[in-house]
Amino acid sequence: MAEKKVDTTSKSEEPKRGRGRPRVANKKKQYTLTMRPDMYFVAQQEAERRGISFSALIANALVEYLDRK
Repeated sequence: MAEKKVDTTSKSEEPKRGRGRPRVANKKKQYTLTMRPDMYFVAQQEAERRGISFSALIANALVEYLDRK
């Protein structure tokens, strides 16, 4: 008669691996911003001139504005 193999490892003993991206403590959230097309064009040009994204330009501008108060 063939000997049966007994699995001595339990699935509960294995470390659990999460799927997908790891959770970030300060996760960014996406919002919609409505503005005049001419303002968008100027802001987009300024972002390119500085070598940053449009989103980063707007975020930086908001931080500067709020720090002044």
